Amino acid sequence: MHSQSDTPRIKKIMRFALLLGTLFLLPPLRAEKVEEVINPRRAGVGFVTDGGGVLGPDYVKLIDNICRELQAKTTIELAVITVGDLGGLEIEEFAEKLFRRFAIGAAGKDNGLLLLCSRDDRTVRLEVGYGLESVIPDVRASGLLENSGLPYLRQGLFGRGLFLAAREIARAAAADQGVALDVAEPAPWPDQVMPPAPLAPPLPKKKPGWDPFLSSVYLAAGLLALSGLGLAWTTQRFNKARGKAARAKAIGSGVVPTILVWIAGVIGFFFVLGFGKSFLQPLIAMLGAPGLATAFQLFTGKMLKRRLATYRLPCAKCEAPMEMIDDSRDDQSLSVEEKAEEKAGGMDYEFWHCPKCGADEKLAVKLGKASKCPQCKRRSLTSSTTTLAAATKEQGGRERVTESCLNPKCNYSKAREHGTPRLSSPSSSPGGSSRSSSGSFGGGRSGGGGAGKRF
Repeated sequence: MHSQSDTPRIKKIMRFALLLGTLFLLPPLRAEKVEEVINPRRAGVGFVTDGGGVLGPDYVKLIDNICRELQAKTTIELAVITVGDLGGLEIEEFAEKLFRRFAIGAAGKDNGLLLLCSRDDRTVRLEVGYGLESVIPDVRASGLLENSGLPYLRQGLFGRGLFLAAREIARAAAADQGVALDVAEPAPWPDQVMPPAPLAPPLPKKKPGWDPFLSSVYLAAGLLALSGLGLAWTTQRFNKARGKAARAKAIGSGVVPTILVWIAGVIGFFFVLGFGKSFLQPLIAMLGAPGLATAFQLFTGKMLKRRLATYRLPCAKCEAPMEMIDDSRDDQSLSVEEKAEEKAGGMDYEFWHCPKCGADEKLAVKLGKASKCPQCKRRSLTSSTTTLAAATKEQGGRERVTESCLNPKCNYSKAREHGTPRLSSPSSSPGGSSRSSSGSFGGGRSGGGGAGKRF
């Protein structure tokens, strides 16, 4: 019997939980400084950052689709950023610093574009990279903004205005390479979200009567309650599972609630800290409660493993304890396909025999080390990666991913190649080199070309 692992499921839950944590920790809508603007490529959300809160998810998705299609067909990178205000800077200076910080455009081509809109300053600018200044000179940049997005921005329809502006900018850039973009207007148009009121006075950091100690106690209690629910869920899965493999898999899943407790602890710490000046009390709650949850999880895991060591499957016919057939003998009862699934780590099979009534039972448990083959439908598909060209700081690399089915009656195999990103370099300060790689755009540069408009 193979060792059990719940790694793929744990990774999915961790990614989801970390995404929720990121959403809680994002800075407020008003971007006072260039350094506060979120790089959409580094955040993994595409090419659009709605820091001004004027787009909403529907328009973010529509605009991001334009940017993705433009990059896929031409390698040109278009970033669309909204901010609450410019922090006292002129939009030309803000856009140039932001362009340099994100390094929009492919390195060596400098084919980046930045569409920046400030909600409270009522201004929009198209910043053009060095490599596209001959394609979109200042006069044309001004015309693209004036004829597409500005009429709607003046009406407060930020989503529609920025969508149309981004579409026309992308079309103009793509047309220079003889590429046509297939971007249709949505029907109907999504509703325009209500943007936050401009220059709203900030809320006080500390509410009257706020008790940091009591809030920290509530945080710790909530985290321990979450841990208790997770342990109860793990124990219930263990008790309901039939077979050693299924029960071992249930024990392995017990680490998932503990991971969620740690993530919730970090989120809760910053939440409590935001309402008061006390630092030590929420820190103790953030570290203490998840620490206890981890200890409880380890204790519960050991207890369940002791129960697993003496576990005997009850017979479905007479309910007498059955005996498990060892691996060397149960392999003789497996088909060729089932042996391949066990070898690949996609399935585990157990055979039990009842000494009282002579009944036999076969159990199957899915594992996460192999996936289902598209040809034979067996969970015997393995994957291996070969580096064809190593990535450097100057250019990306290339890898070959080979998928092979271990089922001898199938022999399915498929290989595909894909590029890998360039190696990252240490980020520079805002006043440093214009080739900053603090984000995950291509590394392009801008010399200040473009046009800005007020609405």
